[in-house]
Amino acid sequence: MTLKQFLKAAVGIVLALMINATGLVFFIKYPLVLALGGGGLALAFVPFEDRPLETWILSFLKSIYTPTILIYKKRADKNWLNIDYTRAKFIEEEKEEEEKAIPMKNKSKVAEFIDSLPSVKRADEEGENLESGIKNLDLKTKNQEMGEQKLVTSNKIQEGAEQKTTDWRGAAANLGLKSEKLEATAKATFGSIPMPDIPDLPNLLVGMVTSKEGKIVDGAIVEILDNLGNPVRVLKTNPLGQFRTSTQLSDGKYLVVTEKEGFGFDRVEINLSGGIVEPIKIQALA
Repeated sequence: MTLKQFLKAAVGIVLALMINATGLVFFIKYPLVLALGGGGLALAFVPFEDRPLETWILSFLKSIYTPTILIYKKRADKNWLNIDYTRAKFIEEEKEEEEKAIPMKNKSKVAEFIDSLPSVKRADEEGENLESGIKNLDLKTKNQEMGEQKLVTSNKIQEGAEQKTTDWRGAAANLGLKSEKLEATAKATFGSIPMPDIPDLPNLLVGMVTSKEGKIVDGAIVEILDNLGNPVRVLKTNPLGQFRTSTQLSDGKYLVVTEKEGFGFDRVEINLSGGIVEPIKIQALA
């Protein structure tokens, strides 16, 4: 039982006990006692369609007392700000009348008045027009000269750019790369190490790097160069001194160069021809 259910049942029982304690007639008292006590218990413990009983009672009362008649209401006037449009129209009409009342000058009369002016003013105007024409002519000539100079300089720039492009295309690129090709200093040693195992695929290179005493050398850089001296793989030995190429190499000759600080190694040459390659041993010189 929840607190809400307890309160509903308690209120109904308390009201029933209060009615029972009164001196009402039995055929009025007992029906009220049953209605109040039973109503409280029903409100507390009798739901209908997963809803409390008071919800259905309130919905019933609301549907009875809520009006269901729709009343037509006229829409509000568009002029809800109560603006006097007649006054605005009257002001506009007054402005139009004032504009019409202003006399328009006759262009022919104005021209006649200008012609009737003394000839001195005309001469001044002609002189001013002549000076302005001379100035405009000077400006035009200057602009033409500047345009010709710009055209000449732009042509020179284009010719220089074309010469540069042709020179760049004809000249050999100098990227500062090493052109010296390394050669092998010793023969490769295969199959004389305990690990790693022989690979299952052809042209996979595995091996082990050791010191002169046969100890493991980890962190050594193993670089594989092709026949032209270009690096195709760069490997690093693991803590067991092992290295392995993850992908197959193409057929041909390769040079294996090993580097590690504090150690010196021979450069060895290997020839791959599509077969299984045994593990290669790289031993330090000192």
